[in-house]
Amino acid sequence: MVEILLLPNERFSNIEGYIFYPSRDVLPLEDVVLSPEIKGKRIEILWRLLNGENIKIATTLKALTEKVFSPDFLRENSLMITRSTKLTLSPERLVEMGYERVFTVQNVGEFAIRGDIIDIYSPGNDFPVRIELFGDEIEEIRFFKVDTQRSFQSADKTLILPFVDLYGESTLLDFVKTDVRFICEDLQKVLDEYRKFRKEMRDLLKERYNDFFDERVVEVVLKNVEKASVSLSTRIEKKESLPILDVDEIEEGGLVVHREHGIAIFEGVVRLKGVLGERDYLKLKYEDAVLYVPIEKIDRVHKYIGDPSQVKLDRMNRGKWKQTLKKVREDIEKKIRELVELYMKRQEAQGLSLPGDPELEEKFAESFPYIETPDQQQSIEEVLYDLASEKPMDRLLCGDAGVGKTEVALRAAFRAVVSGKQVAVLVPTTVLARQHYENFKERMETFGVKVELLDSSRTAREKKEIIEKLKKGEIDIIIGTHSLLNERIEFSDLGLVIIDEEQKFGVEQKERFKKLRLSVNVLTLSATPIPRTLHMALSGMKDFSVINSPPPGRKPVYVYVAEYSDDLVKGAVIREINRGGQVIYVHNRVEELPEVFEKLKRMFPELEIAVAHGKMSRRTMERIVHEFYRGNIDVLLCTTIIENGVDIPNANTLIVDDAHRYGLSQLYQLRGRVGRSDRRAFAYFLYPKGTPRSALERLKVLKSYTGFGSGLQIALKDMELRGVGDVLGLEQHGNVVSVGLKLYNEILKETITRFREGRIEKKHSVNVEIENPPGRFFIPEDYVQNPVERLRFYRRLASSLAEEDLEEILEEMKDRFGEPPTEVKLLVDYFRLRIRASKLGVKKIRFDHSMVEIFPNRDSPFLNHPRYNRRSGSVVLYTRENPVEFLMDLMKK
Repeated sequence: MVEILLLPNERFSNIEGYIFYPSRDVLPLEDVVLSPEIKGKRIEILWRLLNGENIKIATTLKALTEKVFSPDFLRENSLMITRSTKLTLSPERLVEMGYERVFTVQNVGEFAIRGDIIDIYSPGNDFPVRIELFGDEIEEIRFFKVDTQRSFQSADKTLILPFVDLYGESTLLDFVKTDVRFICEDLQKVLDEYRKFRKEMRDLLKERYNDFFDERVVEVVLKNVEKASVSLSTRIEKKESLPILDVDEIEEGGLVVHREHGIAIFEGVVRLKGVLGERDYLKLKYEDAVLYVPIEKIDRVHKYIGDPSQVKLDRMNRGKWKQTLKKVREDIEKKIRELVELYMKRQEAQGLSLPGDPELEEKFAESFPYIETPDQQQSIEEVLYDLASEKPMDRLLCGDAGVGKTEVALRAAFRAVVSGKQVAVLVPTTVLARQHYENFKERMETFGVKVELLDSSRTAREKKEIIEKLKKGEIDIIIGTHSLLNERIEFSDLGLVIIDEEQKFGVEQKERFKKLRLSVNVLTLSATPIPRTLHMALSGMKDFSVINSPPPGRKPVYVYVAEYSDDLVKGAVIREINRGGQVIYVHNRVEELPEVFEKLKRMFPELEIAVAHGKMSRRTMERIVHEFYRGNIDVLLCTTIIENGVDIPNANTLIVDDAHRYGLSQLYQLRGRVGRSDRRAFAYFLYPKGTPRSALERLKVLKSYTGFGSGLQIALKDMELRGVGDVLGLEQHGNVVSVGLKLYNEILKETITRFREGRIEKKHSVNVEIENPPGRFFIPEDYVQNPVERLRFYRRLASSLAEEDLEEILEEMKDRFGEPPTEVKLLVDYFRLRIRASKLGVKKIRFDHSMVEIFPNRDSPFLNHPRYNRRSGSVVLYTRENPVEFLMDLMKK
């Protein structure tokens, strides 16, 4: 029997024991594609029902009434692929089935073809499948992992389902092949939500409503539904997040940094013929020259990460680059010296050891409704270890909004309270204070922890009462703004101070924080992600915890740029409200807000709409934002003043109705207000009729800021740049810009090692120069078609320190692209020769037809070779064999 649990809306979609069948996240006739995750989930469930599986489904009446393709269509367009049979699946057929052709398969509904290898990610499969052909026969079927792109499990057959979303004459119930049972906890609530949705859809679609929805389903449900009690609370297991591939790989036309020569433009990979062979080079354009860098030296060239508008191309024939590096090194040394002195002072101070209560803390951890990410778990352990030690904690916890910093702060606060100490949580604004207060109160109250809020929303009498209770020890955790730093406020026994966004406080408050750090435990939260390399470099000098993993399941924001129309706004708002979400509507002219408000009220009379702007009193604005955060307001009409720091995961549609008035960076920041949950978010940037062409061009650029492509990369790098400023002081920003973030981090690490250990860290690398290597060795374009992927393989080969690394890369190439051609095998042999030569202390090898000349270092065994010539400092050998193979055999012996 199939069991269907009816939900009022899609907010409670994760219910233990039930598979969620989502409704479409786009409206009929809307010019927006259905999100791949939702499409895949719907097709998978329909297929399972069609095959007679007795499954338990949680869904809404809206989803049940949506029309879909027929069971016959699904059956006829599904293919079983079996090993040792002929493949009948062409690229054209896959496109007809709704699949999108890409280079690297990462999402459901994608396929890739590379020679005799076909990758497909079909709905219904936990992993994408790799099909290897011999001619037109299927030789092998393997499942592979998205993050590594490596195969891990063989199969004899696999099912490929169609990936299309069509409106037909069927509904989900037509796919059920067994008996069905409908259950519901609150039928009235389910019906109220459905009727509201039906009215909105009828108003929007008018006479075409019945083309998309079948109301007979509601009659079937009402006749058979049973009342049942179902727990909607569940511990949600977070999905693995997709890797963001190649964010640091150099791109044609982009700025790069060469360690020895400075900043240039990368003009692509060129293939040049030498005296004895042919290989690939990186072409770098400087202000006064062009440099060709052999591909084995790609590790000396990396992407420039900084502010391109503030840099000039370097000149190869001047010493300016060396002067720049010297200045950066001197500035870093000065800053590191200050950090070392501060760190030593803290080491001498005696802190408060907070041992905690393991049993209570375990129960508190279990009340967290998610599975901790590895970064988050490590941060919790680091903070709790600090609190248990004798030294006062001074730890900076970094990570973007929504990655789970608050949970780390909650665990720290709970440890302090069960150790008999008080906690103060300092935040820069009252809106954030209120948000923290509600989070802390919700989690702590069941454990008998007394949490209070001290901010401008409290009356004078309430403030006085709170201050008295703090002094007597009747409050365990106090949350507030800078007023908590007032000299009048006394604590009974303060053990931990949590500071959120310290950089937003004034100079006076920051000085107070410095004094605090020497006497109590301090945990500082920063919404700026710190680059992992910088975190590692500074560990042992400044206590860091870093949560870098983007929240698993987070989806890219769908950006829609169009001319304003009432129908467009109506569709966007209705879609969001119907899935239980909220809308942020931005109009940046305060004097026009009443007019816009009246218009929205006429369009949506049944919705709760509120207005917020900078000219209203602070208390009123904060109350409105707070009500929106609580979910009591459906649409917030506002100017751009709503803070970035306030996290409203349920607001996943943004409408900017005068987008032509903003700069690109402003629009990008606005876009960041939505998309903070695992739901797909929409950002509508609308402009009026008659908008100048120049403004439209700027808006079109926003389309390239969608998905995990260039826009996210820019955002990540911008955050990393800000991260350097947060840790070392903003005056370091200029140094980062002048040499790029990557080289800056390397100089920083070298300087710290020298200060901390009194030595310069020796880098392990293969640094053997090979002159006139014979043969054709490169990665052909028809073998690895994507230029970024080719560069990635070149970089991995060049940075390999052991022959095992090369074998691993070769195996990956075979798995993903099929049998490597001769050029690739020769390329791997070339890098193998460099590794062997490096281990034997060889600095240079020169080929000249049948002659091979080896130049050894001082500690090389080749100095004892009978043919070693002291005058030339080399060993000259002759061979009739392949010179590379001859040398490799010689060095192996």
